[in-house]
Amino acid sequence: MARIPYSRTVNVTLSRNDAFPSRRGFGVALFLTSKAVAGKLDADNLTKVYGSMEEVAADFASTDDFYKAANQAFAQNPRPLQVKAAFYNSTTVTDAATMKTALDAIYDIDGDWYWLGIESALRDTAICDGIVEWTEAKNKQSGLDTNDANHEDPADATNISARHKGTVERTWTFYHDDADEFAAFALAAMLGTFNFDEADSAYTAKYKRLKTVSPINVGSAAVQAITGFTPQLGQSESAGHMANTYIDIGGRDFVVEGSTLTPDVFIDEIHATDWIIARTEEELLAILLNNARVPYTDPGMQQLASAARIVMKQAFRAGLVADDLNPETGEYEPAITYIIPSVFDVPESQRKKRIAPEIQVRFRYAGAVHYTTIRYQMTF
Repeated sequence: MARIPYSRTVNVTLSRNDAFPSRRGFGVALFLTSKAVAGKLDADNLTKVYGSMEEVAADFASTDDFYKAANQAFAQNPRPLQVKAAFYNSTTVTDAATMKTALDAIYDIDGDWYWLGIESALRDTAICDGIVEWTEAKNKQSGLDTNDANHEDPADATNISARHKGTVERTWTFYHDDADEFAAFALAAMLGTFNFDEADSAYTAKYKRLKTVSPINVGSAAVQAITGFTPQLGQSESAGHMANTYIDIGGRDFVVEGSTLTPDVFIDEIHATDWIIARTEEELLAILLNNARVPYTDPGMQQLASAARIVMKQAFRAGLVADDLNPETGEYEPAITYIIPSVFDVPESQRKKRIAPEIQVRFRYAGAVHYTTIRYQMTF
């Protein structure tokens, strides 16, 4: 008997929305080294990823800077899944300008990293100025180790931190007195393990313990000069250099202050900012790619705003967004406000150009406590 197809009476199709942009990562720390490994890490192979010390040991000797830095990175808890090495030619990279050119070349062939560290030969050189300038123009962070003892003098204007404090937000320095340690790279590798796509992943770099890193043996005045942090007041350029360091208080070693080179701008804030922007860009592009169109109507604006709502839900889940008490309900809820213009408030000429109005999202960053005071009063 002939079988009449279903399509004579019903028409069922299924399309898959799979045109999603790739998600950018923020977990990988990259280490600049001038040590070439023929055929693996050289002028023709500018980067290589390593997932364990066994892999590092296959290419580098224990006396090499990348071996030492990777060893300190993999020693941390939480431990990074990967670190990368990036090759630069020390015979051609001789100043800030040529360093920026070298970083451009590395970035062009491999931009899949977020944190940048340096070998000891680059520490406290004018070449580092190129790294600072290059990083400020990218969605990256540089953590530069420094052994310049001038950090202990708040009036010094020559050290790497003093030259750039108050001018950049994407570079942070880490002062210590052991040239064989790579505290900045160890910290960067640890911070890269905090994945804001996961719940309760917000952090502050201050108070973090770094295994295999030694605290500096200086007094309070020197620590204040290094970090620029004054108790009860916070950071200021006049007090010090906005560098990070590693100290011992109460028999516990930990990082202070967890800041960038701008006073009271912290490493976690820049990390969170970059993550929010990246995820929102990805969500918006996915909406535009996976719909026949987004209409220039008020519902269409709400559809675009849904990208921000998705990201803010993830941010709240990660712990980046503060809780506020709603006076109407008496319940805590995320401190977020969305301002979505009506298309009727947009000039016709702009609607004709198909340029959507600006959607604003305001939220209160949860931040972290870095100093606290408790005052007792005893009465009789």
